[in-house]
Amino acid sequence: MNTDPLVSVVVIFYNPGRFFSMALDSVLSQTYTHWELLLVDDGSQDGSSELAQVYAARHPEKIRYCQHPGGVNRGMSATRNLGLAQAQGELVALLDADDLWLPNKLAEQVGILRANPESVALFGRSKIWHSWDSTSPQADWLNLGNLRADRQLSPPEMLLHWLRDESFQPCTSEFIARTDILRAVGGWDESFKGLYEDNVLYTRLFTQFPVYAASNTWSLYRQHPDNCCHQAMASGEWALGKPSPAKERILLWIQRYLDDNSLNDPAVTRALRAALLPFRNPALYQARQLPRRVANKLRYSLVK
Repeated sequence: MNTDPLVSVVVIFYNPGRFFSMALDSVLSQTYTHWELLLVDDGSQDGSSELAQVYAARHPEKIRYCQHPGGVNRGMSATRNLGLAQAQGELVALLDADDLWLPNKLAEQVGILRANPESVALFGRSKIWHSWDSTSPQADWLNLGNLRADRQLSPPEMLLHWLRDESFQPCTSEFIARTDILRAVGGWDESFKGLYEDNVLYTRLFTQFPVYAASNTWSLYRQHPDNCCHQAMASGEWALGKPSPAKERILLWIQRYLDDNSLNDPAVTRALRAALLPFRNPALYQARQLPRRVANKLRYSLVK
């Protein structure tokens, strides 16, 4: 009998296009072999539903295809929750349909979680991947900023890093967690159909449980004009490092969540109040930003 924990790999997809098969092949290429792959269709209409069913037919012992009743589109959170409900593994790992995993991803993550049984989840530094497109002028870089890694983070440390703009949140494709804990916290909030749906789950975990941050890179986060973040930027819904409607929505959700669950950590309260300042008092926010802008301008002029 295999004593390795079964990992349920959840790939949700909605019209993922040409990158889909590459993502699925990166799961098939894992050195860790005790996994099941759940292909969760969010109402795709680009032929990817048929492709997913072909993969499931080729590997019926490993891959399952599922969709919402009637094949409707319900958004990212509801589709992740469907995958979570279908998962049979002790662990759940997520992979976006346009990203790639490196071959040792599951093997190394399972090993780290075994060595750190108190941690309910694990993530590393995803490569923000521009170089797949040889014409891209942008260089690849690693997310999570200067977060001190290779250690267990106690709650609510990771949430504080994000609220203070000290670190990006973990990329979805870097993330793995214990299935029972994901279910216990309620999974994803289905009112978040797209952007920041991951922050909902992260908030539920990071305020209550220890998680492990690794310095490893296990995924390639493909940058292209059709991904969720780029579409949100094009629509004005989101902007990197600036006040935006989507950012305000998740901050207000976090505030309600903390209040509803009596999670009254003073440091989180202060950080959340500061994060909401641009939306509640834009003039005061701009005044506070002025010294930073002047300092940056001076520094850049000295570099020149």
